[in-house]
Amino acid sequence: MRHEPAMGCSRPQDPVLPFFKPTYTADTNLYPAAGAYYWYMQQVMPDHAGSKRWDSLMHYLGPDTPVKNSTGGKWTSDNSRQKVCGDGTWSVHPSDASVGVADCDEFAMVSTHESGGYPKSVNLVTSGSQCAQLFADKMGDGSANFGVLADTRTATNGPSGTERCGRAAIPFYQNEHVFDKFPAPSWRMLDGDGFFLTLPGFEHCTSTATTCTWRKIG
Repeated sequence: MRHEPAMGCSRPQDPVLPFFKPTYTADTNLYPAAGAYYWYMQQVMPDHAGSKRWDSLMHYLGPDTPVKNSTGGKWTSDNSRQKVCGDGTWSVHPSDASVGVADCDEFAMVSTHESGGYPKSVNLVTSGSQCAQLFADKMGDGSANFGVLADTRTATNGPSGTERCGRAAIPFYQNEHVFDKFPAPSWRMLDGDGFFLTLPGFEHCTSTATTCTWRKIG
């Protein structure tokens, strides 16, 4: 005998936790230059994008976004990247050969609503030249140590500490991979869902006014 489902019954749905905000932890052991740069920007940006210290969420730019680009398609991270790093005002800062190939890394990430290139961002800029300009290089103190330094080619005194976005010459591998494991699908994130970003190798740092040394975790 076949049993028909009772009228009005439905399969239990996945639980919804509207007040839970996930945290993405960047691997600062593998990607220390990117981690240092992100930590600096979290401290100085007016909205402290993604920082737990300031209880400031970043918000995922999902494929379901209603925001359109100039061709009428969905706004994507490539559209935001073009505004910040692809506007013709950025060039890679010279660095020691041991740094390897570097390219333009944006903060906040172009896959978030906090990106300086996102049309509805609180950090929206008209050009990436309005972002803090930084680069990874040897510290220049005779040691083998590396750091993230101010790019003073245009802003003679370096970043003012009030910029709403950053763009930095970061080793290509670190730029490409530090955020590529962001688990938006497994977290079932929709456009605009919030999350925190933690940077464990730098969470002990207390001030951007002093040099803070990276710590290996684990």
